[in-house]
Amino acid sequence: MGMTQAEAIAERLKGECKRLYGGALIRVALDTYPNDDGADLYIYAPRKFSDMLLSKLKIARVQFLKNTKVDGDKVRIFMEDVENMTPELKAKLTAAQVPQTPQK
Repeated sequence: MGMTQAEAIAERLKGECKRLYGGALIRVALDTYPNDDGADLYIYAPRKFSDMLLSKLKIARVQFLKNTKVDGDKVRIFMEDVENMTPELKAKLTAAQVPQTPQK
């Protein structure tokens, strides 16, 4: 199954966030939209970087949405403070974002 436009925009925003601050933990959630027509981007970063990231990502979101049929409300960005994360969630996100190297 292919990627929806909203999911593709969320993945582009994820890449932009990694470019701006590589230490951010990011997850894309599609489960809040029952018709597969939207995506939520959850970003966990230190408080001192969160304002900068959020303002730059909002501008990027507007640019990415410009030539699509996706409504702006269907791609949401949520910024969370990394210090307030539970250790379980932090370990899970860190493991999901580190590429696995094949064992010899």
